[in-house]
Amino acid sequence: MSHAQTGVQVIRAAARVDPDGEVRADGLIVIRDGKLAQVGGQPPAGALVEDFGDAVVCPGLIDVHSALGAMGHLSESQSAIEPSARAADVLDRFHAQLRAALAAGVTTFGLAPDDTNLIGGRIAIAQTSGPDGKPALLSDAGPLKLSLSPQVFASDREPTSRSGALEMLRSTIAKARQARGRAGGQAEEALSAFSSGRLSGILSAPSGADVLAALELAREFGLKLALIHETDARLIANEVAAAGLGVIVGPLDLSAAPRQAGAAGVLEQAGVEVAIAGGLPNAPADSLRLSAAVAVRNGLSAGAARRAITSTAAKFLGVGERVGVLQNGRQADLVIFSGDPLDLRSRVLAVYVGGKRVRIESTQ
Repeated sequence: MSHAQTGVQVIRAAARVDPDGEVRADGLIVIRDGKLAQVGGQPPAGALVEDFGDAVVCPGLIDVHSALGAMGHLSESQSAIEPSARAADVLDRFHAQLRAALAAGVTTFGLAPDDTNLIGGRIAIAQTSGPDGKPALLSDAGPLKLSLSPQVFASDREPTSRSGALEMLRSTIAKARQARGRAGGQAEEALSAFSSGRLSGILSAPSGADVLAALELAREFGLKLALIHETDARLIANEVAAAGLGVIVGPLDLSAAPRQAGAAGVLEQAGVEVAIAGGLPNAPADSLRLSAAVAVRNGLSAGAARRAITSTAAKFLGVGERVGVLQNGRQADLVIFSGDPLDLRSRVLAVYVGGKRVRIESTQ
């Protein structure tokens, strides 16, 4: 009886990346109806097995904060508060950037509004392919993107200063809490959900002072946040850990300054969950793996590094129950590497999205 007759696919490799990020022997994977049905153990009787020998099975890589496939600008310049804006509206699912990322093992990405607005809108969670071979949209209503970057300040609109930005953000959140339960449009609904902790946010906080301001807001209003920060990690790591917030770092390359390259390790040691952004498409397609490898070289544990580009990234995007780990019931998004994904000599041998092996091609 063949796997086609049973509706089952079986993949075998020497090892797998487990949910804790560690590489362990036994890379057997059973897929049924696009979902993971078995991880490890013996294949079902009579099933055909696709054997990849000494390879390592890894969850599909996830770029938590990117501009992949964006058509034009990822912000609206007329107002600094745009909670109803949707990054999904500027996604070109047929962009060549998605094929390049897929070939590097990236199966899921967050398409995020840029840093020019205080509240930039909803992050889209998309895939570089899908079961039908076409890129799929997992969610057009992901976390809310916020920014305390200097790019927010403008001369022709409010806010024009950091103090003005913080006051505007605090006032906006407070008003949303007061209006909770009242009928409203998409903007009001998004702000109400965020201000009540039902919707998470990803906030760009370039400086240590920005991080402390974000922590104060999170405590005051009970916000669920992940912060984008790396420059002052040694100074703020303990405070972030105490607040229970996660942090996104990257992209990193071999020329990264020590305090940037070492930020992930410092944060991990303090007990902070860390995700790594690859900066796609403004970095090479393999930037996620390179960034993770650089972080490991500078103090991040290997397990945390693998989680940072898979399960932790999925968690921050709000899709951790669907993708990011090799567990029964999760979507069967897999990358078969010739070795450890953190070893930059390892090659991508195959990619599966939704249980279907997808064609990968070089765009060089």
